[in-house]
Amino acid sequence: MKAEDDKSEAGEVADLLERQRKEFRDLLHSLIEYVRTIQGDTADRRLQRVTAQLKSLDERFDSLIEIARRESAVGEQESGLELIDRRALDILMAIVENRTHSLNLVCEDLLDRLIEATEAERGFILFYVPESTEADVVAARSFQTRNLSMEEYRFSRSLLREVLQSGDSILLKDASEDRVFSQEASVINLGLKSVLVVPLKQSVRTIGAIYLENSQPSAFDHQSGQFVEIVSQFVGAYLSQSRLLPLTFEQERSVFFDPSRASKEIIGRDPKIASLHEVIARLASSPATVLIQGESGTGKELIARALHYQGARRDRPFVAINCAAIPDNLLESELFGHEKGAFTGATQTYVGRIERGNGGTIFLDEVSELAYPLQAKLLRFLQLNEFDRLGGRQTIRVDVRVVAATSKDLKLLAEAGKFQEALFYRLNVIPLMAPPLRERKADIRLLADHFLKKYSDVYGRTLRIEPEVYEILEEYSFPGNVREMENLIHRLVALAVGDHIGANDLPGEILRTTSQRISLQKDPLYRILATRPSGFDELRRRRKEVKRMLAEQESDLAARAVEEAGGNVTEAAARLGINRVYLHELLRKRKEKQ
Repeated sequence: MKAEDDKSEAGEVADLLERQRKEFRDLLHSLIEYVRTIQGDTADRRLQRVTAQLKSLDERFDSLIEIARRESAVGEQESGLELIDRRALDILMAIVENRTHSLNLVCEDLLDRLIEATEAERGFILFYVPESTEADVVAARSFQTRNLSMEEYRFSRSLLREVLQSGDSILLKDASEDRVFSQEASVINLGLKSVLVVPLKQSVRTIGAIYLENSQPSAFDHQSGQFVEIVSQFVGAYLSQSRLLPLTFEQERSVFFDPSRASKEIIGRDPKIASLHEVIARLASSPATVLIQGESGTGKELIARALHYQGARRDRPFVAINCAAIPDNLLESELFGHEKGAFTGATQTYVGRIERGNGGTIFLDEVSELAYPLQAKLLRFLQLNEFDRLGGRQTIRVDVRVVAATSKDLKLLAEAGKFQEALFYRLNVIPLMAPPLRERKADIRLLADHFLKKYSDVYGRTLRIEPEVYEILEEYSFPGNVREMENLIHRLVALAVGDHIGANDLPGEILRTTSQRISLQKDPLYRILATRPSGFDELRRRRKEVKRMLAEQESDLAARAVEEAGGNVTEAAARLGINRVYLHELLRKRKEKQ
C-alpha cells in the first residue's frame, strides 16, 4: 500500500510539472508573437531585447523543470527516504502553483508552512551574498519585528554564520549542551534549545538560510532536518530560475555578518572620503552624539553603520529608525514603547526601539521629520539617557550611542522655529558631512566598476563598460548621488545585450545633459581646424562647413529655448536676447529642413 502511495505522489509531481510546463510555454509563446507583431519591421533595440529575454526565459523554465525532476530523484537515491515526503510535496506544489511574483510573499507562505510542519515556534528566511556585508531578511514569524537588525542579538548569528560559510545544515536538539556551540555567547544568553538552520543554495553556492527555533529540547529530529533540506533544495532552484532572488538588500531589514567590512562599503579615493574614513576611525568608540548631514543618496546610513561596527559597541545592536517612514501618531510608541492599555489597541506591552538598542547604537535617519512635540521628549532622553514608555510609570534608563542624519539644514529649520534649537545643538556635538557625488567626480569610475562587479555577479555575467560611458557619467550631475548611480548600473547590467555597456545603452536623461560636452578628438570643429588648409578651395570648403555647423547649433539652441519656455516664443526670444521675428525665422527654417 505504501509503495502505491509513493507512486501516486510521484505521479502527482510529474503531472504538476508537465501542467506547469504547458501553461508556461503557451503563455510565453503568445507573448513572443505579440511582441513580434508590435515590432513589425522596425529595428527597435528595446523590443529586440524583450524578445531575447523571453526566449531566454523559455530556456530557463525548461532548466527549472529538469532541476525539479533531478532534485526529486536525488532526494530518493541519497536520503534513503521515500520519493517525496507528503509534507514536502504539499509545500512544493503550493510554491509552484503560487502566482505571485513577490519574493516576500513566496517566502512568507513557505515559512508559515515549514513552521506548521515542524512545529517550530518561530523562524525566518534570509538571503546572503558573500561579497556583501549584509543578509536580507525577507520573511520572519514570531519576532516583534521583521527588522532583525534590531533584534540580531536575540538569535544566534554564530549558527547562521556557520551555515552560510560551510553550506551545511545545523540541527541542534539542545544547543545549551552541544559540544561545539554551547559556549557561544548567543546560545548561553538566549538559553537556546532546539535550532534547525538549513542553507538555501543556487547550484552549489549558498545564498541564504532557513532558520527555525523551538524553546523545548529535541523539538526537531533527523527526519525534520531532511524534510526541510528537501524543500530548501527545490526552493533555491525555483527562486533562481524564476528570477525572484533579491538583487539588493533593504537596509531597513538587513543584518551584518561581517562587521569588519562596514567601512569598506564607503567607496572612494577623493580626499573628502579619505578624510571621512579618518574621522570615523577616531570617533568609532566615542560615546559622543554624531550628526551626519548630506543630500539623499550620499550614504549617511553607511557612515552610521561604520561608526557602530568599527567601535566598542560592535557586538551590540545597531537600531536604524527612519523618522520619515513612520507616521507621527505611531513614532513615539515606536521609539519609546508603550504599556498595555496605554491607548486603544495597546493589548500588550511593547518594547520601543531605543530600549531594544540598549548597549548599542541608535541611528535616527531624517531626524528633521520628527514632530515638534516629540522633539522635546527626544531632547530629554539625550540629556538624561532615560525615558518613560507611553502609559508607563517607571523611568527606564538605557546606555546607547546616538547617531542622527538629515538631508535638511537643521540650523535653518531651528531659526525658522520648525526644529527645537536645543535639540539641534544636542545632536550636533560632532557634525559630519557626506559629500555629494558631483563634488567627487574622480570616484565615479571607481563606483561604476564596483557596482558593475556587484550586479554582474548577481546575474552571472561578465561585462565591461566602454571608456566613453565613463566620460558621460563624469559629466552628469547625479542629483540622486551614489544611490542613483547604483540603480543606474543595476539597470544597465540587467538590460545589457552582449558583453559590454556602451553610450547607446545610457538612458536619455543622462545623454541629454551631456550632449553639449566637449571632446576635442571627436569635435567636428577640431577636425576642421586642426590642420592647415592645402589651398583656397580647401579653406572655402572649411568655411562653408563651419558656417553650416554653427547654423545647426543656432537652430538647436532656438528650439530648446522655446521648449523650455513652454512654447512661448516671446519669452524664449527674451531669454536668448534676440528679436522675436528672428526667432520665428529660425524655427521656420528648422521646420523646412526636417
